[in-house]
Parts: sequence; structure tokens; C-alpha cells
Amino acid sequence: MKRHAILAPLALASVLLLHARPATAHAVCGSRVFPVTLTLDDPGVADEATLPQVNYQRTGADGGTGPGHDTNVQFEYDKRITDTFGFALNNNWNVNQTNGAKTQTGFDDIVLTAKYANCIDPDGEFIVGLGVIREFGRTGTQHIGADDFGNTEPTLYFGKGLGEIGVPALRPFGVTGELSYSFADRNVKATQVPDATTGLISTQFNNGNPNQWVGGMSIQYSIPYLESQVKDHGLPSLFKHLIPLVEITYTSPTTSPGNTPTTWTIAPGVIYLTHWYQVGIEALIPANKAAGTNVGGIVQFHLFLDDLFPHSLGAPLFR
Repeated sequence: MKRHAILAPLALASVLLLHARPATAHAVCGSRVFPVTLTLDDPGVADEATLPQVNYQRTGADGGTGPGHDTNVQFEYDKRITDTFGFALNNNWNVNQTNGAKTQTGFDDIVLTAKYANCIDPDGEFIVGLGVIREFGRTGTQHIGADDFGNTEPTLYFGKGLGEIGVPALRPFGVTGELSYSFADRNVKATQVPDATTGLISTQFNNGNPNQWVGGMSIQYSIPYLESQVKDHGLPSLFKHLIPLVEITYTSPTTSPGNTPTTWTIAPGVIYLTHWYQVGIEALIPANKAAGTNVGGIVQFHLFLDDLFPHSLGAPLFR
């Protein structure tokens, strides 16, 4: 895919951000709070920490010694430099276990994100962000699949609440989205190699990665918004903190001589949101064969440091 295909939406978002108003922590825009989603990034910047998020996925046997069990423990730290600009640092500890084989453990490559986000229309609950995600190759454990080469992803984020529409029952709905294009430091290439004895031709691949589109969106129904902005129904305290949601993510390689297919995953679940923390749980459901055949799951515990420590650890470095 050509580079200018992603530059157009990023340029439009840049123009919008020039006329934007200051953002608030936790991706707050007007009366809308967009929670921290589990399979894609939310559209805001904040002082936060994920401690931890645990992903589990069972994989097929693929003719080997048995099915695999992949557990990924993710840690993230987000720090605001200003009210609208910040960084996020991610790393994962992986446990890859295959029945009948030795368990493999180790870290993924380090990932650093720089993001600028702003609530450009508080009344319309519309927030836009721009970011650059950088994976640093060879910073992880190679035998568990960390990449030899990194990649860079210009990224567009958005969030939109439906609080303006005239149907009260639909006003708690909100959507968020993320769209990236990943430029690999070393592109994957295929080489045709003849066998010296038989003359048969085989295809061998280098250890590069494909350039690819990476994206996703979430559809949320905020019961806290329903109770505070639409009508107080007197629900039990537990339900007043719940945000049911569905996340949809995909990857679509654009330079893949091995014909790597597009993958789609659907993640339905619920988030329990409070003033200083949230807990989320979702299922990971492959939406096509390329994404796998087994249902997995995610559990997340996330802290809002700007609410816990508003005058120290949770404050932006510059006002």
C-alpha cells in the first residue's frame, strides 16, 4: 500500500487539532469518559499504568507434539508531558507452552508510543489523536518470537460519543478507533533456492516483517453515562460502573511474499470503571480462520495515576 494513503487522514486530523481545546485525562471529552480498551489503544493521553493485562490463547497442534498455550502478561506506563502530549512504554512477558515440549518464556520487544490527543468538540464528544508507535527490534527474547527488526507505526486515534442524538436509550453509546500503518525496518523477502542435488526449487524467507495495516474499533455502552447524563434509574452500585463493549481488531499485510492473510478478531466483554482504577475482561474470538480456531481471553487491571497522585506522579511535567 502506498505511503500517501495514510498521510491523508493524518493530515486532516492535524488540521483539526490546530483548532482543538485542551484535553482531559482518561480520554474525557465533554461529558463522555472513554475507558482504556483492552485490544486497542484509547484516544486520550493520561498518567496511567496497566499492572497487568493478561492475555491467554490456545493454539492448534499443527502436526506437532500437541496444542500450544500462549500466555502474555503485559505492563504499560503512560506519562503526560503536557495536558495533550505524552508517552507510553509497553513490554510483555510471554509464556509459550506446548504439550510434550519444554515451556518457553521471555520478553517481547520494547514498544514506545508518542501521542498527541485533544477533545476538539466537547458538546459532540469527539476526540482525535495522532501518535507514532515504535517497536525496538532485538530488545526481546528471540526464542519466544521477539523480532530481530523493529517497525514504526504512524497512528490515528478517535473517539465519538452519541450524547447528542435524540433517543435517550442510545445516548450512552460511544465508539473509538485506531488505525496504523506499520513500516518494517527490514521487509520480508522470499528467495527461490535450487537444491544442489535434486534441482528442486524451494522458497526461503528472510527474518524481516511485512508492512501492514493495523486497526480496530470499539463499540461501547456506558451505564455510568446513562445514569449521570440521561436518567438515574436507581441501578445497584455494581451496575453503575459497568461499560459493556465489543472490540474488533485486524491486521492486513501489504508486502508479504508468503501471502500472509488478513486476520480479524472480535473481543466482547465488560469494563468496571471507577474514579481511580478499572478492571476489564474480554473474550478473544477469531473472526476468520487466519486468526486461529480457539477462543482466548483477556483480563486487565488499570490504575489512573492522575487521580491517585494528582500533584506528583500523576501530574503532567509541564502545564
